[in-house]
Amino acid sequence: MRSSDLNPISSRRWKFLSAASALALAVMLAGCSPDPAAQSTPVAPTQPLAVETPPPQYPAELACAGIEGQVGILLTIGVDGIPKNIRVEDSSGHRQLDQAAMDAVKSWKFQPGTSRGEPAETPLRVPVTFNAPGMDSDRCAGVADELPE
Repeated sequence: MRSSDLNPISSRRWKFLSAASALALAVMLAGCSPDPAAQSTPVAPTQPLAVETPPPQYPAELACAGIEGQVGILLTIGVDGIPKNIRVEDSSGHRQLDQAAMDAVKSWKFQPGTSRGEPAETPLRVPVTFNAPGMDSDRCAGVADELPE
């Protein structure tokens, strides 16, 4: 006669504890699965991509005077791809060029950058360059008087 035949309650308890231990071990090992589908793959962050960046309006009086410059703009691309927190970091030395650069950047559209696979706000620094276009004398005739000092 076996000892389990003498005490059936002890035998059932042993079977229950063995099954519970096996289940707990299986749950713990499930997190260690070598199956790549069971593990999350890290996603590299991406930078914003320009979608629509129309050039700034060149102030006619500065263009006629041959005044050129570059404006360094700091901005944040929102999760919706819209620029915000726009400010001049490096001035061109001409208030009108700085303002024209900021006005242009406000209208730009981007594909937002990502972090962990999700759209994320991204700081960005962009130069906006103004090269004076060739203006004929007829178009600049009345503009010379409007030049800022």
